[in-house]
Amino acid sequence: MGKKLTSGPFFVPVSIDGSDDGAVEFLLIGFKNLADKSSTVDVSVHVCNDISLYPATPPEIEIFRKEVTIPAGHCAVLKLPAIETDDGKPTFTGNNMLRVAIEGDTNEEAKRIVAALSGGKDDGRTAVSMVFKHEDFIKLKD
Repeated sequence: MGKKLTSGPFFVPVSIDGSDDGAVEFLLIGFKNLADKSSTVDVSVHVCNDISLYPATPPEIEIFRKEVTIPAGHCAVLKLPAIETDDGKPTFTGNNMLRVAIEGDTNEEAKRIVAALSGGKDDGRTAVSMVFKHEDFIKLKD
């Protein structure tokens, strides 16, 4: 499909600010198309629910996948809630390890679609440890 980038693994904080109601409620994945034509990326989110210490090696599970097409010069934002509303099943919780992968019309040099991540709460608080800018993504080899 094209170039592959990943955020690398990051932990979802149990609390944003130490309060009892500080759990992360969503992951935001933002895109901006810098190209002069429509561009498409395939976005996936993966979770390690069990962060047991090594030598345990729990599997990474894909919890979200979506193809996103963005017109030239436009933006898009995906919101992945910590609790899926359809069946109430959690997608991720505090202390899980997440990784976001992007494949398609993107690259490290930021000549097409660029991406950013953020996690937070509906009241506007942001989990600083879940903020990734485009330059923080890692290029994957084919």
